[in-house]
Amino acid sequence: MRFPSRPPLRLPTTRRTFLGGAAFAAGAVALGGARGQPLPDRKTIAEGFRVIRASTGMVPLRGPGQGPTPIWGYNGTIPGPTIRAGRGEEIRVRLVNDLDVPTTVHWHGVRLANSMDGVAELTQPPIAPGASFDYRFVAPDAGTFWYHAQVNAPRQQARGLYGALIIDEAEPVDVDRDVTLVFGDWRLGTAGTIVDTGATEPADGDRGQPYLTVNGLPSLDIPVKANERMRLRVINAATARVLSFRLDRHRAIVMAIDGEPAEPFEAQDSRFTLGPGNRIDVFLDASLEPGSGAALTVSDAGRESSIVRIAYEAGPPGRPELRSGLTALPANPLPERMDFEHAFKLDLEIGTSGSGAALFTVKRGRAVMLGFVNRSPASYAMHLHGHHFRLLERLDDGWKPFWLDTLVVPAGQTMRIAFVADNAGKWLLQGIALDERAAPMAQWFEVTA
Repeated sequence: MRFPSRPPLRLPTTRRTFLGGAAFAAGAVALGGARGQPLPDRKTIAEGFRVIRASTGMVPLRGPGQGPTPIWGYNGTIPGPTIRAGRGEEIRVRLVNDLDVPTTVHWHGVRLANSMDGVAELTQPPIAPGASFDYRFVAPDAGTFWYHAQVNAPRQQARGLYGALIIDEAEPVDVDRDVTLVFGDWRLGTAGTIVDTGATEPADGDRGQPYLTVNGLPSLDIPVKANERMRLRVINAATARVLSFRLDRHRAIVMAIDGEPAEPFEAQDSRFTLGPGNRIDVFLDASLEPGSGAALTVSDAGRESSIVRIAYEAGPPGRPELRSGLTALPANPLPERMDFEHAFKLDLEIGTSGSGAALFTVKRGRAVMLGFVNRSPASYAMHLHGHHFRLLERLDDGWKPFWLDTLVVPAGQTMRIAFVADNAGKWLLQGIALDERAAPMAQWFEVTA
């Protein structure tokens, strides 16, 4: 197994390391369901749509005996239902808005048709309370993606409006278990309710404490048998938190980043870090004895917790012996080359929002090179809609050997990306501040046919 000579996503770089911190690192629109019109409350209806409701719910985020927390969630759960399809299959989801505020859904990381991207007033009207919207698209890439509310995104997402979107490869991947871990962050008051960080001051003065969950739970055991191979799909659905992970007593082999396959490499010390919105696919071989256990620890702002445990089942191994080889995931249809000589080039000051006009307009197929210049005191997670990009090297026009759709740009730094604008439409360039005192930013650009 070969590893890249330069590791992805770490500044400064060291060999065989992943740090998502340099990761910090075709369908038609149909408005349906008139306001207040009842719709079938089941997953599949005659038209072939899966129905998902943005609604309120009560979820025991703090565990049994602590009392449930009032949340907003898809189907009233945290996370929302996992949507799964094969590469090239049409996904049909009808979102019904049972909330008392408008909403939309963004399919984070999917290079889909622009009309399905879920950006209110840019790609679709907001979905009013009591109304619904039909999302229909084909995902061109296999990988790990997710979906979340896009109207007032940090606030609605912080209340629980997110879920996993898994697009399977055309051929089965050689693993025994495929596990998705969706990490969410909360600010909970002493009564277990969600504190609205957008408010100037809560009525009771309780600003709450940060709280982390995995798949809506305070902790989780993942069962495995000795000698099995597991694919861990890790999604950082936190609104504005960088999460660092360490896998205890196992080799963590990075297979994909932000949904796109990478040349497999071993994460140094089995550690990896994800910025808000980033994903990573890690393979691990269950090399311990039956009955053993190992932790996937998460650290955030100096706090470390063993929130996930790999729990080995007692009894015989799942396989006679460990696998001896590893094959890279099949490639997705992304460009192999970029014409930098004729690229559109622009430096963007982070922290500034647009005036309503397009930041720039380019013809479909042209390369774009953007510099994210962050002179603000806050780090920003920059998310590019409808495309994946390469992170450029600091000293030349080379790039890191992986694709991203979200990148954290630390305060006081400049980072540069490049991508081929091969998806026609009006696309959002979104910035989420990692400091709640700093304002989010939004710009958009247009790709013409």
